[in-house]
Amino acid sequence: MKKVFLALAVVAFVASLASCTKTCNCATYVGGLATEAEEVELAEGAESCAEMTTGVSAAGVKVGYFCE
Repeated sequence: MKKVFLALAVVAFVASLASCTKTCNCATYVGGLATEAEEVELAEGAESCAEMTTGVSAAGVKVGYFCE
């Protein structure tokens, strides 16, 4: 009986981890200056926050949308 409860607990734990939504901290940069960072849910199909970044960095100046 203990094994059944242990197995159910493991299944419930794994299921709870799978249902979590990952969030990213994203900010818009203009001329190297950032706006206030916001929490954004990871886009469907994206595996990491970096995949949501659409900005560029040149000579140390960021311009665009950057997520971590």
